[in-house]
Amino acid sequence: MNDKLSELSRWQEAELLTTSLDEWSGGPQVLTFGAILICRGGAAVLSVNYKEWRMGEGAVIVVFPNDVVQLTPGGRQPVFEMLKYNPSLLREASLQLEQTVYSSLRQDRCRQDTPVVTNIIDGMFSLLKIYFRQTECTCIPQLVLCQLKAFFIGFHEYLQRNPQCRLDDVKSHRVRELFNRFMMLMERDFKRSRDVSYYAGLMNISSKYLTNIVRQTTGHTPKAIIDQYAILQLKTQLKHSGHSIKEIAWEYNFSDTSFFCRYFKRHTGLTPQQMKKRIS
Repeated sequence: MNDKLSELSRWQEAELLTTSLDEWSGGPQVLTFGAILICRGGAAVLSVNYKEWRMGEGAVIVVFPNDVVQLTPGGRQPVFEMLKYNPSLLREASLQLEQTVYSSLRQDRCRQDTPVVTNIIDGMFSLLKIYFRQTECTCIPQLVLCQLKAFFIGFHEYLQRNPQCRLDDVKSHRVRELFNRFMMLMERDFKRSRDVSYYAGLMNISSKYLTNIVRQTTGHTPKAIIDQYAILQLKTQLKHSGHSIKEIAWEYNFSDTSFFCRYFKRHTGLTPQQMKKRIS
């Protein structure tokens, strides 16, 4: 079973693999790739952007680059089939899609006990396997791109025809919209600011109201989510970028290197230098 879920190599734009998602069970992870997953057996709870989804056989879920994910196994070890794809393919697939399609997929990204969606993914993966097995095939990115567009459009249309069976009033729908907006802004601007007031200002709401929304949705404060997300990204930066501590502090808009080091140690117990040494 393939459990190598780190980012795709520079030359690789897509990959189809079978995995138990072990790397997602060690704590929150920030994805550097997008993926469509189908559970082939076992059971688990998959948290995506602090919302939990129960995954059983046949369940399908979509994750996007910069999503925060964490897996909690539930009994028998889960087995997933996963189509990973490079962020560049997602950007290209999204060019011709309405923003409402992308937004709704982030909000309602999982289907359980839904044979039609499971059958669509079965057919999609079966077709792609034929091409992935041909080592001389040079059109894999184009084929994956076409399949992504077809799936996103079809999945969105299916959600429109078959809304989730839940009693949502206007208020709860508004809360979910605002929380999704907060997460998207944080993914975009986490290097610029880690202050709750900054994001509340962008959303034209008060910091107190944003805190209530995030607590209601996740049980965490927005400050805790912002700091955790920034630390996860900083760990990736320290591991892969080759930049100096000073350069990273500048990139993340810290006032100076010493403040950056104090911030990092407060949240990890290690200085950036110690973390870099441990990683290497």
